[in-house]
Amino acid sequence: MIGSRTFTRFTWGLSMRRSTFLSLLLLTGFGAIVAPSPSLAAAASVAENCKRDLAYLPDFLIANDTGAADNRRVRGEAAIAAAQDKAMREASAATSEEACRVIIQAYLGAWRDGHLAVVPGDWSPAKQAAEAPKGDAPAPATPKARIEWLSEKTVLLSFPTFFASAAEDIVKMMADNRKRLERTPNWIIDVRDNNGGDDGTYAPITDAVIGNPYFIAGVEFLSTPANIEATAGLCDFYAPGDKNCIAALERLVTAMRAVPPGTYAPHPSLGDTVTRIDPDEPRRKRPARVAVLTDRACGSSCEQFLLAMKQAWNVKLFGRRTTGALDYSNLRPHKLPSGKRLILYATSRSKRLPHLPVDAVGVLPDVFLPPPADDAARTKEIDTVRALIEQR
Repeated sequence: MIGSRTFTRFTWGLSMRRSTFLSLLLLTGFGAIVAPSPSLAAAASVAENCKRDLAYLPDFLIANDTGAADNRRVRGEAAIAAAQDKAMREASAATSEEACRVIIQAYLGAWRDGHLAVVPGDWSPAKQAAEAPKGDAPAPATPKARIEWLSEKTVLLSFPTFFASAAEDIVKMMADNRKRLERTPNWIIDVRDNNGGDDGTYAPITDAVIGNPYFIAGVEFLSTPANIEATAGLCDFYAPGDKNCIAALERLVTAMRAVPPGTYAPHPSLGDTVTRIDPDEPRRKRPARVAVLTDRACGSSCEQFLLAMKQAWNVKLFGRRTTGALDYSNLRPHKLPSGKRLILYATSRSKRLPHLPVDAVGVLPDVFLPPPADDAARTKEIDTVRALIEQR
């Protein structure tokens, strides 16, 4: 995650598993041309490059980002133009690359709240992992899934992330506790503050809960030269050497090249408007009652998880509406003209559109709980839901 909260849904083109300088100016004075000091020249270079990237973005987004045209129509061309004018004025005073990145990210927020971000030009998940602290230096920890039995009848399962880095822990936790989970009739699943990630990560949870057939919407990818190029090189960017990634993207790139530029290619394995998912183990013992706690911070793959869970006969959602960052996803990197920054933008759209948008309002709970005033009130939400699910 870079800067402000920006949800990412990197799925190697697989949306659902079943089971992130212009030339120097010369300053004039007293009728003479004076070479700028190095610090002034550097600041001028930052500002000009920042404005250059801002000027480039509207046309690029409209041509390549799957949500840009819809977002501009809904939010209004005047509002987006005003945001760009404001960003241009602020960019004129930018003196650092980070200051420029913050300005551009704020401008992108005028287009869409999620799945649209700007990062440093040399950033990549692979580079970030390679530069992680070594030896005794503590590395940033992936938030851990947790399990806690509140009583013999009720268990609390907390999932703060669905990023792929959490997948192994989730698989192990669900497998190690399977027998006791199957004896526990009431589950509370807490995905408050879940920052999304990869759809395949939550498969062990949906497999354990959903015993009836359910449906997931297909996705389609916008075919443009920039999108094809970015998709073809995505494995080198996100998962160097990952053979599964390479195989999946080869199929996707072939599909994108098979349609005219500017049109949409169906997903190679999720091309239908909706796909029926049948449980792998129909006779598996599943919980009688499941309460899923959610809030405004749940976005992207967290929202996709909720759309699946809502279709289970034994599930109710409690809390508040989610972020609304799901309709346009499968982010790809594109270097901006300055070379100092990358734009991460959406190349797919859900086939739920236009009939069932999520970005507009998020995923709504079945039972509304008011926002907690503090940590104590947040913890109390679990007690409230437990009392309801235990019918007391």
